[in-house]
Order: sequence, then C-alpha cells, then structure tokens
Amino acid sequence: MKGWRAGLRKSRNPEKFSMTYSLSHDPHQAGVRRITPAMILAEMQCEALPRSGATKAQILSALHTEPRALGLQPRQSDLLGFLISRTKPVDWEDDNLTICSVRNRDICERFGIERSTVKRWLRGLSELGWIIMRDSPNQQRWLRRDGRNGAILEGYGFDLSPLSRRYNEMLQRVEAFREREREGKRLHKRAMVLGRRITALCATALETTADKPTVMSIQQNGHQLLALRGTDHDLDILSPLVEQMEGLVERLEAMIAGADPVEMDPMGRTDGPHNTDTNPNTITKVTVSGAGYAGVGIEAEVVGSDSASRSKASPLRGFKAGPNFLLQLVPDLRDLCTSSRPHEAELIEAVEMLTGSLGISSHAWRQACSVMGRYEAAVAVCVISAKSRKGKVRSAGGLLRAMIERHLDGTLALDRTLYGLASDLSTDRTYH
Repeated sequence: MKGWRAGLRKSRNPEKFSMTYSLSHDPHQAGVRRITPAMILAEMQCEALPRSGATKAQILSALHTEPRALGLQPRQSDLLGFLISRTKPVDWEDDNLTICSVRNRDICERFGIERSTVKRWLRGLSELGWIIMRDSPNQQRWLRRDGRNGAILEGYGFDLSPLSRRYNEMLQRVEAFREREREGKRLHKRAMVLGRRITALCATALETTADKPTVMSIQQNGHQLLALRGTDHDLDILSPLVEQMEGLVERLEAMIAGADPVEMDPMGRTDGPHNTDTNPNTITKVTVSGAGYAGVGIEAEVVGSDSASRSKASPLRGFKAGPNFLLQLVPDLRDLCTSSRPHEAELIEAVEMLTGSLGISSHAWRQACSVMGRYEAAVAVCVISAKSRKGKVRSAGGLLRAMIERHLDGTLALDRTLYGLASDLSTDRTYH
C-alpha cells in the first residue's frame, strides 16, 4: 500500500493512473479464458449424458469415418484426433478422467498455425460440445497420474469425455449421413432416367397429339429441372426435383395413353426345351460362362415346379434367374446398382430406374409388380431389355402389358425366353 501511495503522489496525471489500474483488472485480460454462452450450454448438455465405455480406438474410428456427418471441418477433426492421441487407453475406461494437457505451442508446431488460430479452433470445438475446457487456478495445464501409466488423479486442460458421452450419437449421425448420401445418389440417377424418359415421351407426344405447345413447354421444363440436379447429390434439391419430373412423366403418359403398339409374341423363342410338371425331380442346368465380377461363370437352373425358390404361380416356372444372371443379361444394370453383388431388393430398385429409359411407364411397372410380384416383374423387364438390344421389341411398354395379360390368363412362361437368352449368352461367350 505504501508503494501504491508513493506512486500516486509521483504521478502528474492521477486520472491516467486510475484508468491504467482499472484496465489491469479487466476480466478478459490475458490469461483469463473467455467463456461464451454456447460453451456453457454445450458443457451442461454433455455432462448430462452417461459415458459410453467406448475405447480410444473406437472413438478415433468414429471420428475419422465421416467428419462431415459430425459437423466438423477437416482441420477440426484432425485437431481432435491429435488431442485424443495424447491420452492413454486407461483414460477412456469406466469413469476415469479423460484430460489432455497438451500446450498451445505444441498444437501450433503440429499444424503450422498461429496461436490465435489455435484458440479459435479450440473455442469452436468447445462451443460444439466436443471438448470442455478445464482451467487450473494458475491457468497451466498439467496432469497427476497414479503411477506412470495409471489413471489420472487430477488434471487440467482439455476434457475429452464428451467424445465418450456422445459416441452413440456419433455412430447414428454417421449412419444417417451415409443413408442420406445413398438416397442422394439414387435420386441423382433417377433424375437422369426421368430426363431421358421425358425426352422420349415428348418425341412421341409431338407425333401423336395436337397440343404441341404444351408438349414443348413440358420438354423445356424437364431440361431445366435436369440441369438443376448438379453433381453434389444434395437431397434437399434432388427430392423435390425428382418429384416434379415424375409429375411431368405422368402428365405426358396421360397425354399419349393407349398409343403403345403391342408385340404379338411376348413369349419369346419356343425352340428351347420347356419344363413341365411330369417329372418334378428333373433338373436341367444351363451353364453360362459369362464375364462375371469374380471371373466365374454363372449357372441358371430350370427346375421342377415344386421348387421352393419360386412358387408354382410364378411366371418364371422354376427358372432361377438370380441377380448375377440378370446382370449378365442386362449389363446396364451394373451402373444403376450401388454394389457389385446386389441382392434382390437392390436389383429391383435398379430395374425400376431402368424402366424409364426403356419407355415403360411407371403405371405399367407398378401393375406388373402387383400382378406378377416385384422380383418377377424385374425379371420380365430384364427380358424386355435384352430383347430390345437385339431389335426384337417394338414397344417395351406394350410388351410388358401383354406379359401382364398373359400372366393373368395363366399362359405366360418366361422360363422359355430365359432359357433361350441363357443359351445366347453361352454362345456369345464361346465365339468371343
């Protein structure tokens, strides 16, 4: 106090001295961390959650699987990974303290950034609820362990326990992000298929209808919508866009309804052997040595009508047309499937996208699925596609409708056509 009074007496400007003294006690002075409302809210929300028991390796895996799903920038996820790497596995066990005491200077050297940038990144992670700042009384970061590799008894620095508390949320957000991306890719392809469908329908409508201005307007609208789909698979853009394009397709189909000529022979070739019910134990195998993904030929079986794989009422009549066989039959499906070895459900979705490019209306596809069964309808569309490539189909939509009528009459036998197409595949493989 004596020194303070002496300094005051010596000062020629008491107001300046008073202002300097008050600034030195500013709560936001150097060394005192600024706490924002977002940091407090995030801390309260995290501490209300129980720890998940996830290991250090599991946390790192979930963090780096898809940082975008967690709302993190690449550098933020890298910084979190660096902080996690400076902890020990025992820190993540049970309810142990999970504190990282790394210094800002070490972070600066690790990422080659300025100290101010480090502070901004750390504040951002704290406000997002991924770390909690634990400051010691002297503003230093330090740890005291139970032995060299034991649990932390006391520590100050970056509390990483929110990563354990939010581990299940991380997994859910990653899965939701991936599902959203898969749906975005599907809609992106669907938009292209619908765009081609609109172009084909407009060409037909211009020839068969008198309302050409309306058709031209629909065609222009379709092209504009297709141009808006972009390349980033944004679901918020693609979902309403595809819905509008489907509306244009339905409008065009309504304008030209009933104009599809029908192929007179939807049964396909009949020179191949036809399987009957006289000997249900007989199995005839046709080995098609196609260029499969694994480099192995596929096998299509024509089995008796008592086969458990397909019911007696199925238009396949026991022919096992698996996904691999259909990929051989219609190579274009490979680009529409999300995996190299699709299951039946995935293949059906791919075939549904293929119908637009073939000129099959969505109404005809839904009717075929309702009457034949979804997978049988997909096989029928694959047959139509294979025959179209050979120039044997005048109207794919008309042919599918004829197949539906034959199936309702009980006279549709797709196994004959499939047997012939399998033989053609085998022949093509032999001569190429």
